[in-house]
Amino acid sequence: MNSLVWIALASFRETVRDRILYTLLFFIFLLFGFSLLLGSWSIFAAEKVVKDFSLGAMSIGALLMAVFVGVGLIQKEIQRKTIFALAARPVARWQLLVGKYLGLVLVLCVNLLAMMAGLFAMLLLSHYKLDPRLWLAAYGAFWEMAVVTAAALLFSSFSTPIVSSLFTMGLYAAGHLSGDLLDYIQTMARNSKRIPGSEAMPGWMETAAKAVHWCIPNLEIFNVRALVVHGLPLPGNWLLSSTLHGIGWCGIFLAIAAWWFSRRDFV
Repeated sequence: MNSLVWIALASFRETVRDRILYTLLFFIFLLFGFSLLLGSWSIFAAEKVVKDFSLGAMSIGALLMAVFVGVGLIQKEIQRKTIFALAARPVARWQLLVGKYLGLVLVLCVNLLAMMAGLFAMLLLSHYKLDPRLWLAAYGAFWEMAVVTAAALLFSSFSTPIVSSLFTMGLYAAGHLSGDLLDYIQTMARNSKRIPGSEAMPGWMETAAKAVHWCIPNLEIFNVRALVVHGLPLPGNWLLSSTLHGIGWCGIFLAIAAWWFSRRDFV
């Protein structure tokens, strides 16, 4: 446990010096300001447009941070050859990987809190309602960020930074679209059975859609922006289900990454 804490804190100190974090944070704050302009142009309620757009910008910003920083987390150690010095210490490789992951998640959590502080400051200066339910959307964004970061770390453990980034972005897109794709295919299959003379939906398509849906994380479960912004109730077990979903997929990705990383030859 002491080794994990030491590695996590060292990773935290190293990552906060990364300029790309501050560049992305500045870009997100610019998007916050643009949301005010967008709200004034919109025919819908300006406050809802500002909140929805700002929360969306936070989610995209967290994704970019997770991809650009998470992919390079281990690759930097390999390219600098510092992985040999770290491996020589009495620390297991899985502890090195998990410790670095925890340090990065801590950095991203701090950035998420900074983004929320900026959002509330903007809403306060704009005389908009400070809805505490916005923290629920931030909580969902945190777990989405944690899962994507774990996936980025997994891909970077066996691939190049560019390929790892593409894999991570692809997983992010698939994680948000797999549920809708499955619903669409199942609806088409039911309609093809009800309507006489219509072309039947191939069974393998529904099977493939189910396989994809269950083999990748359902990132859409973390997205409650629309419900929060429009004041709609969340599912009764959302906090528990989203937390367990996030912990489960983080554990799966980290376990696979640790297994692969412990067997990788760096020579």
